[in-house]
Amino acid sequence: MYKLSFFLLVFTLIGCTSKPESRNVQPLMEHAESQVLFELSDELEKEHNAGTFDGLVLVTQSDSVIYKSAYGYRNIKSSIKNGRNTVSDIGSIAKTFTAAAVIKLSQEKKLGLSDSIGLYYPNAPDEVKAITISQILTHSSGLDNFHNDSDFEFMSKVQAEARILSMPMIAKPGEKVAYSNAAYTLLAAIVEKVSDQPFQEYIRRNFLEPLNLNRTGFYQDPNIPLQSVARGYGGEEQGGTTFERELTWALIGAGGMVSSIDDLATWFAALRSGSIFPSDSPNLALSEGNERWMLGSLAVRKISGESVIQMGGSTDYGYTALIQFIPERDLEIVLLLNSYGSKYGSATHHYLSRKHILPILLSAKKQLSNESIQPTPNASVD
Repeated sequence: MYKLSFFLLVFTLIGCTSKPESRNVQPLMEHAESQVLFELSDELEKEHNAGTFDGLVLVTQSDSVIYKSAYGYRNIKSSIKNGRNTVSDIGSIAKTFTAAAVIKLSQEKKLGLSDSIGLYYPNAPDEVKAITISQILTHSSGLDNFHNDSDFEFMSKVQAEARILSMPMIAKPGEKVAYSNAAYTLLAAIVEKVSDQPFQEYIRRNFLEPLNLNRTGFYQDPNIPLQSVARGYGGEEQGGTTFERELTWALIGAGGMVSSIDDLATWFAALRSGSIFPSDSPNLALSEGNERWMLGSLAVRKISGESVIQMGGSTDYGYTALIQFIPERDLEIVLLLNSYGSKYGSATHHYLSRKHILPILLSAKKQLSNESIQPTPNASVD
């Protein structure tokens, strides 16, 4: 028995991506006297101490924050802990900004969701011309996944458009649901054509500034202090950041964005409520596009018998992120992680929620707590 315990301890330590002394739990608020939240806190601390993840976790119900905590360090070498102002890579959650831009432009009658690609690229191959904007939004365009060799490959917009439009189709438009990063880069290029603005500028003016998302932006954004950006600890890279890499059209529209836990929660709430769209228009972000995807680049899944609306992302260096909403419970979960171990690897965001967070939260009554919750007085504000 003692030999088995020793073996398990050694195995756990090997699976950690950072030194044992880098384990740290920093509650960012006073949590209500709730057995469910106590269980959640204990479970997450256990997984963090085992080296499963570092980063931030936030849970809201009925738009009130009921749980928020930071784990580990955003910079181990400099002993800087993760905190509420930590900024981290959001991976493919960036696609929700691209989708929102397209929806907003459609509601302003500047493009149509039923428009075909041929309207914007008349010289594209015939099979590509038939693809509609809504099919691109819902990953049913028939376009292949990648037009690049890496996220950091230098590529101009012209080069990206040429590659995407010339790629062999993997299915006829609307025939198959198949995730495509390349398709979202093409959407970003169309946003530029229609709005007559650089894509990043359009996102900043229409979403980031109106919502005061001051810690959300694109790689190398001069308005985001480098010292607030979490370094990644996972995969082949240890201690690097994607934020410092050049953002090219290998990634624009499909990724290349960073955010904080509060900004990400604010963005997801705005996307769900439709407050970012014209007030006289329906919230098309939550409109069903096909059996798997909504128009807002949000996936619909059944988890533990509950309908879950979600979008996740993972990038190089150990970054993973996840936004989830359970409509029946008005429950939102946001994960912004900068480290993972060997237990779940680059799928840590999904498994952390599915195996450790949702089973606890979904075991509770519909309303977790009605108590007033205040920020922790000595919580890290970075």
